[in-house]
Amino acid sequence: MKNLLLTVMMAAGLSSVAQEIKFKKDKISIDGTEVAILDKVKVNYKILSLDNRPIFSIERKNVLMLDGSTFNWSVLTDLSNGKTNEVVDYGKDQGLSFQKTIVASVCNDKYKFISSAGIDEKGVLEFINGTPTDIQKVIADANQKTVDQLKIEADAMAALKIKVTDGVIYQKQEVLKENGMAEDYVKIGNVVKQNITFMANWPPSLVYMVNSVFTTIDNNNREQVRTREIGGWYATKTGYANPKTGKNIKDEIITADNKYFPLRGTLTDTEKINLSFSKGDKDLLEKQIVAKLLYNGYKFEAMK
Repeated sequence: MKNLLLTVMMAAGLSSVAQEIKFKKDKISIDGTEVAILDKVKVNYKILSLDNRPIFSIERKNVLMLDGSTFNWSVLTDLSNGKTNEVVDYGKDQGLSFQKTIVASVCNDKYKFISSAGIDEKGVLEFINGTPTDIQKVIADANQKTVDQLKIEADAMAALKIKVTDGVIYQKQEVLKENGMAEDYVKIGNVVKQNITFMANWPPSLVYMVNSVFTTIDNNNREQVRTREIGGWYATKTGYANPKTGKNIKDEIITADNKYFPLRGTLTDTEKINLSFSKGDKDLLEKQIVAKLLYNGYKFEAMK
C-alpha cells in the first residue's frame, strides 16, 4: 500500500535514539537530568521551570482518521499571554504513561522544546507566537488521501470483476453453460463474521475473517472443497499489540503473512457519501476489506 501523508508525517519524526523520560513526583527528568516541573490541571499540563516559573502548557488532542488510525496533536499555550499554537505529535509511544506521552510530544527530533539541557524557553515561545499550524488542514489532507485510496482499491476490485454479497466473494468468469461459454459469477471466497475470545475473562473481539474457497481433486478423482485463510479484520484484539505501532490492535486487517492495514470499521453517513458508497450498504465493510487485500496483491485460488 502506498504510504499515506499521515503515516509519513508520524514516522518521519520518530527519534532513532529516544530520550529517556522519567518522573519523580512532579519533576521531569530527561536522560537522568531534572529539567522541569509538570503541573496538571484536569487535561491541561503546565510546564514550569525548576524555580517554579510557568512557561507553557500542553493539552493533548486526538481524532480517529478515515484509515482507522488515531491522529494525535497537542495545543501549546504561552502562559504569559494566553496565545496558542498546535504541534503534530511526533513523540515515541510511551505505552500507558500519559504523562510521558505529554512530554514526548514536545521532546523529540522535530520539537526539542524540552531536553536534557532544560526547557528551550526562547524556542517554544517563538513557536507558539509564530505562524499558526493548520492542524485541520493536516487532518483533512490525510483523510482525503484515504478517500482517494479507498476509491482506487474499490476500482481495482471492480476491474477484476469481483463483488461481495452477504459475506460471499464472487468473480465474474467465463463458465460452461448448456448453450456454450458465458459469463457468470463464481464463488472464490467468503468473509466470515464472528466474535472471538482471545483471552479468558476478556470480552470477545469482532473479527471478519477472509478466506479463499477453492476445489482440488483428490486421489480418487473426487472434488474436495478447500479453505485457506487470507487474513482478518479486527474491530479490536483485546490484549494484543501491533508490533509495528506498539498500540492495541483495533480497526486493522492482519494477514496470514503478518502484514497490517488500518481500516475504519464504522463510517458516518456523510463519510459514506463522500466515498461514493451508499449509506445503506450492509456489505460495505466486507467490500473494503476484500478490496484492500486485492489491491495489496493477495489472491484467491479460484480467481481468473
